[in-house]
Amino acid sequence: MSTKIYLTHYAKLLAVASVSLLLACSEPAKPENTSAGADKSQQISPDTVRFQQDVHYKLVENIDAENAKPPFLVEYFWFGCQHCQQFEPVLEAIMLRRPELSLVRKHAAAVPQWQTDARIFYSLQQMGLEHLTAPLFKLYEEKRQLTPLDLQQFLTTHQVDQKAFFDIAENSEQVVEKMRRSAREMQDNTIRGVPALVVNGRYLITPNEDINSLDAYLALIDYLRTK
Repeated sequence: MSTKIYLTHYAKLLAVASVSLLLACSEPAKPENTSAGADKSQQISPDTVRFQQDVHYKLVENIDAENAKPPFLVEYFWFGCQHCQQFEPVLEAIMLRRPELSLVRKHAAAVPQWQTDARIFYSLQQMGLEHLTAPLFKLYEEKRQLTPLDLQQFLTTHQVDQKAFFDIAENSEQVVEKMRRSAREMQDNTIRGVPALVVNGRYLITPNEDINSLDAYLALIDYLRTK
């Protein structure tokens, strides 16, 4: 794909807009120990911390699980969010320690800048390339904000069919619907920051000083998944 044609496609990607609402990149609970091999004797059980609704979690509704069956997590994120980038190793550790959990990832699509990034994520997902999420996070962390050349180099490096990618990004109703659904779910449930983690589509984990270790985070997830 020539540079001129590529830039035309990228300009179209930037031009597409959707609904906007006030959201922010916010700091989640920060588990200090993210080692998958952490000493189990240090785990904090649900009996140690008395988890409370509207303190450690809140009820949410109408979250599309995308065919995932319990137990599962839904994560709302934005590639460009520093807190989302910092949360990645925590999420990876959670999934390693709880391999029975499924993970449904939803890119926030609240403002035009986020919508462009959301289109990139959902287009790759539709192409069966969601495994590129991790290297994309690293690229955003390094570049802070992607340029057309950055994206072109990324797609080339990972051997992504760029014609197919832009055709999906510009024309796919499925991509548009996923963006709308993500924005609607966050707005309807007053989820105003990312990253945000929902257990079994019902319980949104809220930042709290009690959740200050990976074991505490896992204990809360274990508690919520059995409710």
